[in-house]
Amino acid sequence: MSAEYDYQNQVLKVEPKGIEPIGPHERHGKPFNIFTLWFGANVEFATLVTGALATGVFGLSFWQAVLAILIGNVLGALALGYLSTFGPKYGVPQLIQSRKAFGYYGNFLPGILNFVAGFSWFAVNTVLGVFALQWLFHMSFALGLAIMAVIQIIIAVYGYNLIHTLERWLAVVLTVVFLIVSVYGFATGHLSAPLNVKMASEVGGATGAFMLTLAITFSYCLGWMAFASDYTRYLPQSTSARAVFGNAFLSLLIAGVWLEVLGAALATLKGIFVPTDLVTNLLPHSLGIVTMIAVVLGTITANVLNIYSGALSSLVINIPMKRWMSAVVVGVLGTAVAWYANQNGTFFSKYQTFLFLLGYWVAPWLAIVLVDHVFKARGRYDTGEFYNRKQPFAPGIWAFLIGILVSVPFMNQYGMFVGPFASSHPQFGDITYFVGFIVAGIVYAILAKPTHDKAAA
Repeated sequence: MSAEYDYQNQVLKVEPKGIEPIGPHERHGKPFNIFTLWFGANVEFATLVTGALATGVFGLSFWQAVLAILIGNVLGALALGYLSTFGPKYGVPQLIQSRKAFGYYGNFLPGILNFVAGFSWFAVNTVLGVFALQWLFHMSFALGLAIMAVIQIIIAVYGYNLIHTLERWLAVVLTVVFLIVSVYGFATGHLSAPLNVKMASEVGGATGAFMLTLAITFSYCLGWMAFASDYTRYLPQSTSARAVFGNAFLSLLIAGVWLEVLGAALATLKGIFVPTDLVTNLLPHSLGIVTMIAVVLGTITANVLNIYSGALSSLVINIPMKRWMSAVVVGVLGTAVAWYANQNGTFFSKYQTFLFLLGYWVAPWLAIVLVDHVFKARGRYDTGEFYNRKQPFAPGIWAFLIGILVSVPFMNQYGMFVGPFASSHPQFGDITYFVGFIVAGIVYAILAKPTHDKAAA
């Protein structure tokens, strides 16, 4: 029996595959595994903080925040659901598939960006988890960071099966805890609080605050896009595409809207910037202890995906190492960034800036992948094309760069960088993601030639 075949039934066995295609005899799993994976990864503190920005920083009323959060998450969940269907169909990681549109070496650029995103998200989430550990056990930041890093790296080293199993069980635990927090948060939050005119005036008024909230919640979802097929590629090829789409869509939508709306409600009472803010004058002490444990567990559920997919991205750009070795490298780099973030005392602003920056490259990448799959290849790829070096650069890389370049004037990183359009029209918030998406998609549609006539069914 081969190691690949034996892996189907093993949880505590290091995954033998890297970015190679998953063969028919290696396929296993059920569509519902997708629901528990994305639900577990998003029912966590960073999601709550994202929602808290709407009322606690941008000054929206609670119900304005709910609407912006809903729109941002629906858009993101639709994209994740569709990309997830590529996994069972082709049996390869998400970024391997974009080689078709970008070219073998042109795809190195999104590969590098996703690699950086992997260890950067690891750092962002790990700092939050360490804050919770410090509150629970009064340990030093260095010790808490070491504990969090080791646990998360070990899980990512074991790979796909252990990650899915972990997410399935922790999704249940985290749901129970945040349901309790929700009862308290929605009962005590000032849900009828009006727009904070002073806060909103700093970001372009009510319209600017709304658009910023929509953008940042959409950007939070975008952070998962280049990971989508990584966690569905082992599913049998016969798996229903509708079931895959539905489970991915609903899990991200429910978890994202729920935790972000809860964050918006809690931020009407007090700003929620680090985990300890949840229990300082907000939650009863006993509930606070349980919540801090959930923060630690939620950090792990999100971060094992960041390490795992970041490791796959390093293989996409041909770094010569095995998948498990790359997982260790991603974890070590993320740990170093987490240490730096804590030492410089500006973590929250860096977190917010990072969310915006992340979407700037993912949005045009997503547009190109969708246009290529839907309109150029008509949903039919020959898996061998993903490993063909005969086309080093394809039109996607040029559309990608043009999409990013054209979107620069619309960037609205207040306090850091504001493009000329955003500066003149702050009421539009940050529409960089949408501009980059539309421009890159149109440019790619013009430059690329249809390939469905040559692709395998």
